Amino acid sequence: MFAGKNEITPYLVSRFYRAPEIILGLSYDHPMDMWSVGCCLYELYTGKVLFPGPTNNDMLRLHMELKGPFPKKMLRKGAFSDQHFDQDLNFHATEDDPVTKKTIKRIIINIKPKDIGSIIVGSPGEDPKMLANFKDILEKIFVLDPEKRMTVSQALSHPFITGKALDTVFGMVQVKG
Repeated sequence: MFAGKNEITPYLVSRFYRAPEIILGLSYDHPMDMWSVGCCLYELYTGKVLFPGPTNNDMLRLHMELKGPFPKKMLRKGAFSDQHFDQDLNFHATEDDPVTKKTIKRIIINIKPKDIGSIIVGSPGEDPKMLANFKDILEKIFVLDPEKRMTVSQALSHPFITGKALDTVFGMVQVKG
């Protein structure tokens, strides 16, 4: 398909790697791929899935728990925003009541974002510069607004990619010659 000329669907991309613009029903383009790359980098480094939500609603909650509330302009434009947010743009978390098995909604306000550094802990002997570069690239990839997210060309010139930091993460040996 052509970039930017695609069908809006809330189920594109495997859920754990799905960018928020897909879930909200916004048009999508290459920034969604950067989001997925960030999810993969995190998973390769930690061995854990960063956003393990069982539903799109849960995924949005996890995105906000990492990055804070969505920009209002994104929510106003989203074809599926009303499935997750009320008319005042308050987030409605959906969950199944364990007793009645009915889906219930609860409003969640004042979601405080985390610092990416708080969820990535280095190992003893790890290069602190590489770890700082890794945290920095993830911080720039995980931007909720796809228009402000790191681009592919910016990522390719980031010190984490251009330096020896990448070799350290994946255990590669750099051959000079």
